[in-house]
This record gives sequence, structure tokens and C-alpha cells, in this order.
Amino acid sequence: MMKYLSLFSGIGGFDLGLDGAGHICIGQVEKDKNCRSVLRCHWKNVPRFKDVRKFHAKNLTIRPSLVCGGFPCQDLSVAGRRAGLAGKRSGLWFQFARIVDEIRPTLVLIENVPGLLSSNEGRDF
Repeated sequence: MMKYLSLFSGIGGFDLGLDGAGHICIGQVEKDKNCRSVLRCHWKNVPRFKDVRKFHAKNLTIRPSLVCGGFPCQDLSVAGRRAGLAGKRSGLWFQFARIVDEIRPTLVLIENVPGLLSSNEGRDF
């Protein structure tokens, strides 16, 4: 059993799967108020944070073994304008990386689109 932190939680897809595998969520970070409402229904006692840019490891009382999340993909998708990690939304990857660096978990689980592999001629990946 691992304790995990969920970044860009959405409505809890990773969280649901990880909980089903016996792991425990110790925090969720999600900007969208409607998504936070869904999270609140299913994870009543889990601390939630609104802004990944303002979140820091010191906000947690327990150090997670796993950090998971799917940072925004709009700037990476082949259906988009392909701004890459320099884009406003997909550039939030750097906040993900900062938090991982602060926490130093044993494992990191990241989800994104296949366009990440070719973004900025492959240099972003």
C-alpha cells in the first residue's frame, strides 16, 4: 500500500484506480471547481488544493510515495496549435516537476497525449 498525491486530479480517474488497488490518497490538487465538487463527494476526508502553482510539499502532513497526474495537454496535442511546453496550459508541467522535486517520491505516474513525443520536434519530451 502506498500513499499518493494527485496533481491535476480532474474528477479522480487516477485516484479511483489507485484506491481500487489499495493505495491511499493524501491530497488532491485541482483548479476546476466542478471537478473539486466531484472529488469532495468521493474523497470526503482528503485535503484539496486549488492551484498547483501555489502548492508546496510543506502543505502536506504526510510525504507520499507516489505523485500522479495528467498535466494539461492542449498545447501538446496534434489537434492544437502545438505551443508545446512553452504554452500557458501545458507549461504547467514545470509545476508538476517542481512538486516532484520538492517531495522526492519513490514513484511518479504521468499521463498525457502522444503529441508530447513530437512536440517541439521531440525536444519537449
